[in-house]
Amino acid sequence: MSRFPFPLPYGWFHVGYSAEVGTSELHTVRYFGSDLILWRGEDGAVHLQDAYCPHLGAHIGVGGRIKGNLVECPFHHWRYDGDGKVAEIDYAKKLNTSACLRTYPTQEHYGVIMAWYHPDNVAPLFDLPSIPEAEDESWVGPFSRVHKVRTALQEMAENTADGAHFVTIHNHPGDAEYGDFRFEGPSMIMRSTQHFPSSKGTVEGTLNTDTMGFGFSVTRYQTLVDVCMVGTTVAVDEDNVEQHFHIYYRNEARDAKVDRIGAAFVAEVNRQFGDDVPIWENKLYREQPNFCDGDGPISRFRKWANQFYA
Repeated sequence: MSRFPFPLPYGWFHVGYSAEVGTSELHTVRYFGSDLILWRGEDGAVHLQDAYCPHLGAHIGVGGRIKGNLVECPFHHWRYDGDGKVAEIDYAKKLNTSACLRTYPTQEHYGVIMAWYHPDNVAPLFDLPSIPEAEDESWVGPFSRVHKVRTALQEMAENTADGAHFVTIHNHPGDAEYGDFRFEGPSMIMRSTQHFPSSKGTVEGTLNTDTMGFGFSVTRYQTLVDVCMVGTTVAVDEDNVEQHFHIYYRNEARDAKVDRIGAAFVAEVNRQFGDDVPIWENKLYREQPNFCDGDGPISRFRKWANQFYA
């Protein structure tokens, strides 16, 4: 029995990096509990599709090829376009137009390939936000790292609303003070003041998070340096997820001291994430937890989270 009652949520999710999928390259990946192919045609467009050919079930990612802007099955050389429709069958006089590969909407967002997943194949219901810091030359980055965790996406996202864990797990020297915590459609918006540990003692700063569904978030820190951390996630299946952090920090003057502080912050964020992993990987979901004051707006978070399950 699964530790979590959640099916796979819908939303935009991380399925690759733009730089890792070259023109005419075909990659095999596994997300959303399915074997998938990720490929880029000669026109530069990237596509995510089911891996198994609807003809006789061959795995297109094993021996398949990209031919122009089509992907070719290795078995009978049926070729599909970026929408998943049959485009060419060399030996057939008539195309089988009912044979289609399931295709997931994709967009390349600041170097990350994001794909829209919905169990009922519903078209995207919201857009991804822009990230001004990623377009500003006074910011350095991104410094990206992936973490693989045996948990569910909702369990990780709930940490934003769990104010107490910043002290008990991450050893912040003081409680988080929420100035604003609200939910607007697919967005969760959190504004807080926190006390952060540093080599020079306690540092007061702000931690503000804008979350869009379970697959995309932007967290902005103002402490010794200004930091923008983009989080992109994806469910491998119902019990395993990948979390990617892409961290930028402001250093307009390219000051070596700021670079050292920024590098230390990157290391610390990833280290603190590691502190959460044993909890996530060994806990279960309590449908009716016994709360106390100071726990944070977890109930409100869970009500918001319900919308992402079809």
